[in-house]
Amino acid sequence: MIRLDFTQEIKAPVVRVFNYVTDFRNAAEWQDGVVESTPIKSSRTRVGTKVKMVRLLMGERLESTGTVTEFVQNQKFAFKSTSGPVRFSMSHTFSAVNGGTRLDTHLEMDPADFMQVSEGMVAASLKQQFSAQEQKLKEILERRSRDEN
Repeated sequence: MIRLDFTQEIKAPVVRVFNYVTDFRNAAEWQDGVVESTPIKSSRTRVGTKVKMVRLLMGERLESTGTVTEFVQNQKFAFKSTSGPVRFSMSHTFSAVNGGTRLDTHLEMDPADFMQVSEGMVAASLKQQFSAQEQKLKEILERRSRDEN
């Protein structure tokens, strides 16, 4: 089982960061490897919202669906895959800090069903990918905050 944690401070209000991260239609803009992310039946994210995602992971095209398992406005958001070759769960916690937002992300994934490679190799790849996308998220939201001021 792979467990990874990331923390990013973003110089943008919690409400802006929360709304952006929880809108699945934004995923391809900031999440590496995401080709498509579409809510099924509802564009408003809430507990129970189902999402179809297509992503590229280590050169493989992966289609999956998932469900929002936790949604507390401007505080916490959690998502769990429900189909596809890789089962994972991810949670984001949002808190106000230093005039901006602290975003804590926790990922759990069991790659055993997907690949016949070492868990350590998958974990290293995911750590690099998630670090880069958290930085990209920070840059996008901070640029938008500057542009609006």
